[in-house]
Amino acid sequence: MRSSTSSSSSIRHWGVVCFFCALVAVAVCVGTELHWRSLGYESGIIDSKLLWAEQRDQVDARGSRTPLVILGASRIEFSVDMDVLEDALPGYRPVMLAINGHYPLAVLRDLAEDEDFNGVVLCDIDARGLSAHYFDMQQPYVDYHRKQWTPSWRVHRRALDLWQSTAVIANPDFGLLPTLLRWSGGRADPWKSHIRFHRDRSADIDFQRVDTAAATQAFVDGFKRRLQSDPPPSPEQWLAGLAEVGKWVAQIKGRGGEVVFYDTPTSGKLREYADEAFPPSLYWDRLSATIHAPALRYTEISALENIPLADGSHLDFRNKHEYTHALIDALVDRGWVQR
Repeated sequence: MRSSTSSSSSIRHWGVVCFFCALVAVAVCVGTELHWRSLGYESGIIDSKLLWAEQRDQVDARGSRTPLVILGASRIEFSVDMDVLEDALPGYRPVMLAINGHYPLAVLRDLAEDEDFNGVVLCDIDARGLSAHYFDMQQPYVDYHRKQWTPSWRVHRRALDLWQSTAVIANPDFGLLPTLLRWSGGRADPWKSHIRFHRDRSADIDFQRVDTAAATQAFVDGFKRRLQSDPPPSPEQWLAGLAEVGKWVAQIKGRGGEVVFYDTPTSGKLREYADEAFPPSLYWDRLSATIHAPALRYTEISALENIPLADGSHLDFRNKHEYTHALIDALVDRGWVQR
């Protein structure tokens, strides 16, 4: 009898201990969350290969709507308003697969090899990105989706979507160890990003929180350095390299799909140096005839002539609505998509 009573007492004791430990843990999490929020930090989705793979699944999702897959890098990832696309093109299912800082041809190749894909691809790329040297830049994302993306990781990513969109402390920068290391080293609090990602992987840039002059100069300097380390191929070499791209386009079109290449807006010195390195008459203007696919340059869209590019390369999120409508109108007017 005593043994039974002692056992019950022990269980109650540990139950009380676990309850108070959980209570303390919750209080610490809530207190930490409120602390960072009081300093102006906000919760937000963190882009990753997992988030990209989650969207890659949407390409093959069954349904009545045609996939409209957006490829490219930051210029289109941060410029297109996905809600506007959904509303203005109800027959399409927009999927954002652009990756910041990476040219997209590896993903175009992946779509060409996907026998189930027969949708529309809007591929944001410039003449430099069409050089064979850059074909594999996004391949690690393709490999991750093909080889490591599993049902358990899908569940994990969906949980992360909810957690990251709800809590500031979901960001690893606010974890216990990084915080202790900052405090012990007298380092500043985490950087407050001016970029906010959404669950669909589109993103907003708030240029009111950016030194635009410094950002503009950084883009120009970076572009000049890349041209020095990787000079432009000759027009003949460039055209020869497009043979592979033409094969991928043909595969997609053979299944009833379409690929539209789109050179997004730039301005100022960045535009000047790009056109000098890759004269449109020798490069971009020869693209469509070479790979037998539509090619659209921002200079052909009159509504974009005066669109403000805060750093010479990207839009402030306040201009996304106007930009997206202008882009949709250009695609519809040319018969490449239908309202």
